[in-house]
Amino acid sequence: MIRTNQSRRSANVPVVTNEEIAQTLVEISDLLERQGANPYRIRAYRQGAETIVMCPTPLQAILARGGIRGLMELRGIGDSLAAAVQKIIHAKRLPLLERLRGGGAPERLFSTVADIGPKLATRIHEQLGIRTLTQLEAAAWDGRLARVPGMGEKRIRAVRESIAGRFRRSANPTPPMSLPLPTDAQPTPSSDPKKLADSPRHQGMLW
Repeated sequence: MIRTNQSRRSANVPVVTNEEIAQTLVEISDLLERQGANPYRIRAYRQGAETIVMCPTPLQAILARGGIRGLMELRGIGDSLAAAVQKIIHAKRLPLLERLRGGGAPERLFSTVADIGPKLATRIHEQLGIRTLTQLEAAAWDGRLARVPGMGEKRIRAVRESIAGRFRRSANPTPPMSLPLPTDAQPTPSSDPKKLADSPRHQGMLW
């Protein structure tokens, strides 16, 4: 779970970001697809994720102001998705996702990413101890993924592009702001203190 300083906790500084919520819905859609679920249900989760990641307002703030009905005003967010988002924000967990994950779920999830097969997915999970696409993307940027046998520069680049493509954003040569920078790219003490204070520090997905 993301941790924020108590003094900064407010509806304007989300404990759960829109991107994390969107990535959760994408993981659900991927797992549903692998289990042969209804295509319309799969599409609903993916379209909901696209809407959420493009929304300029934190869903946490929308929920605080307008409740479930406020979330349902967003394109493609029906009552079921709105209820799921509410659980993610308030309970920091989603029973549906936990049921879908079951045994070996990280390996299955990683296998949906470009250039990662089942054996390599298992190796990544076992060696790095990561479970989510957010954590996989962070590892692709901070150097951990490069330490896994079989993960060369070309394959790591494909992983970055594949995950970024799911959220309709470009795989920039610098990591997304919600991901930790490599240690050699951390801001130095001479950096602008205001920028340092405003830079979010991401510590992985909620579960």
